[in-house]
Amino acid sequence: MNWRRIAVGTVAVGIVMNIVDYVLNTYVLTGVMASMASISNQPDVTMYVLGDFAGAFMLMLAWDKVGSLFGQGAAAGAKFGLAAGLFISFPMVLFVQMQIRGFPYQAAWVLICAVALNYAVCGAVAAALDRKAAS
Repeated sequence: MNWRRIAVGTVAVGIVMNIVDYVLNTYVLTGVMASMASISNQPDVTMYVLGDFAGAFMLMLAWDKVGSLFGQGAAAGAKFGLAAGLFISFPMVLFVQMQIRGFPYQAAWVLICAVALNYAVCGAVAAALDRKAAS
């Protein structure tokens, strides 16, 4: 494992992930979030920021180990990120949607797509920063 690459990538990808999350949650997904107003509270923004950096760290760990299977460059990183986003969000969001009263089924699919998009962008950034195949 290349820990320097993982650390640098975590910082860069974490910043990008936070920016994409902010744009998605503030401007793009306002209707989806409004549809879940009955179950939403005002969580601490710090936890969102830390969560995105944790997600960036996990993405960089996975990129270091299996990213080379997708190829090199931003396009390969986007494919990798899309796959990672779907692996993360697909089962989790649908399961959570079934467990929480007031969580609309359609909102679950929108959130799955939003997470996959976020991870696709972050995977492209990770691969662009890397400029070589994963070890």
